[in-house]
Amino acid sequence: MRGAIVLGGGRSSRMGTDKLDLTVDGETLLGRTVAAALGWADLVVVASPARPLLAPSDRVVFVLEDPPFGGPVAGIAAGVAALPDHLDEVLVLAGDLAAPADTVSALAGARPGPDGVVLADEEAWPQWLAGRYRASALRGALAEAPATRDVSVRRVLGRLDVAALPAAASVTTDVDTPEQAASAGVEGLYDTP
Repeated sequence: MRGAIVLGGGRSSRMGTDKLDLTVDGETLLGRTVAAALGWADLVVVASPARPLLAPSDRVVFVLEDPPFGGPVAGIAAGVAALPDHLDEVLVLAGDLAAPADTVSALAGARPGPDGVVLADEEAWPQWLAGRYRASALRGALAEAPATRDVSVRRVLGRLDVAALPAAASVTTDVDTPEQAASAGVEGLYDTP
């Protein structure tokens, strides 16, 4: 069985509005990422408050990170806690990926290292929130973390022995600013100051 964690608990402070509710081709950024994850995973856990535009189901559940707005590691920890213990692999995805189907496709076809595989951007930086991990390795890394609030993802997941798959910017880009949203084709984007 395979699972996925989609992170959506941030404040969207650089965007100025809830970026995960922005739409591309009529679907929210979060909805696009969840749909892409469902193409690979049996169960998707969304670390976010419930969203009216994305209903929970038998394959999509919502969890809240503890503490709220505790950062991505807190979201990953909440997601892992909600997944069944018998999972083999887990996708970890930012909820604001510009091209989530391409991200999931690249990860699905990649050859993992002992603990998994992450995409690497054009500057060869590992994109920890675009990764496919062995569930036991992910749980182990979280268990060794000194805390989950405001802890660097690199500090926690950087201990894992993962393969890094070079990927084009279009596959690793997320949408944090109005400029990035415009580049990603977001519809109805408000005017930037």
